Amino acid sequence: MAFEWIGEENYLRERVARNSARTRGANCTSADAAVMFERTDGRRQIVLIEWKYTESYGGLSLKIAKSGTDRTGIYRWLFDGDNCPIDKALLPDFDRLFYEPFYQFMRQQFLASRMEMAKELGADLVSLLHIAPNQNTDFWKVTSPELRELGKTATDVWKRLVGGCGRFMSVSTEELFGGLSSDRLPEMAAWLEYIAARYPWVRGSVRI
Repeated sequence: MAFEWIGEENYLRERVARNSARTRGANCTSADAAVMFERTDGRRQIVLIEWKYTESYGGLSLKIAKSGTDRTGIYRWLFDGDNCPIDKALLPDFDRLFYEPFYQFMRQQFLASRMEMAKELGADLVSLLHIAPNQNTDFWKVTSPELRELGKTATDVWKRLVGGCGRFMSVSTEELFGGLSSDRLPEMAAWLEYIAARYPWVRGSVRI
């Protein structure tokens, strides 16, 4: 397990200041965490994890950065490539992705795809897992106007764009903790008590 994972290489060819190293969580695409494990079929998988809490996004396009840089120029080659993980038949216009959270989904999905192609750390599969509270209804809104016809929530839209290849999964915080109980996991009792106290809105999902 690692936090603020950016990949071992600059797979997305993001711009780095001259003579500077990439920094986790700053000015380059990263995931909140990365977990690697061996599956029951013997294959090694890395899951990039992104979790949200109170985030919400408006309908502002991020295509042009404050510096004046057109961000499509940075990632266009990934979208145009034969190995693009996004269904371009459903997304004829690349600009539609430059609204949060789709802009982040896109970059993290590209990172996962390129890590898999490079077999980073010996991984056979690299996927993206997104976690957010059901109660944060602002986050689930589809902020990109021309993507609203593809789904009711941001994650529904992204699942459709990525397809059924198992490379993107979304789960609510409540669902994730709902199966945990101190009866089944007594060694986690103190942690479960902390979660229930720290996040009262998830209390009903945690069985202490």
